[in-house]
Amino acid sequence: MEEIKKTDEEIIFPEAKVGEITIKPWSFGILFKISTMLETVLDKMDDKKIFVDPVAGFISYFDMLRVFTIANKEVKTIIAITVGKPEEDIEMLSIEDGVKIAMIIYKQNSTILKNVVSSLFGMKMTEMGAQSEELDSKE
Repeated sequence: MEEIKKTDEEIIFPEAKVGEITIKPWSFGILFKISTMLETVLDKMDDKKIFVDPVAGFISYFDMLRVFTIANKEVKTIIAITVGKPEEDIEMLSIEDGVKIAMIIYKQNSTILKNVVSSLFGMKMTEMGAQSEELDSKE
C-alpha cells in the first residue's frame, strides 16, 4: 500500500470533516471578510461577561452555546463563510453537526482569536490609561 505524504501546509493547517463539510483554518482573506462579524461576536460576549481564557484560548461548551444565542446571525454567517456553504445549508445542519463545526472552527483558529482578543484588550487598556491620565490632569 502506497503511503500518502502530507505537505507542510496540511500538517500545520489540518482540515477537518463533519459529514460532507470540510472545515479549513481561516485564510487571511477570510479573516478580512469576517472581521466585523467577529468583532460583534466578541463585543456581545464581553457585554454578557462570556470570557475566553486568554492563555489557553478555552471556551466551555456551555459558553459556546450562549454565544450561539446572543450572536446567532454573526456566528451562522462566520460558519457559512468558513466552510464555503450558503447560510441556508448551515441552518439545515443537525445541532450535533453544527456544534461540532463551530467548535472545530474555533479550535482551528484559536490563535487568531486569541490575538484578536489580546489586541482588543490592549486597546481597552490603552483607552483606560488615556482616561486615567485625563482625570489626573484635571486634578
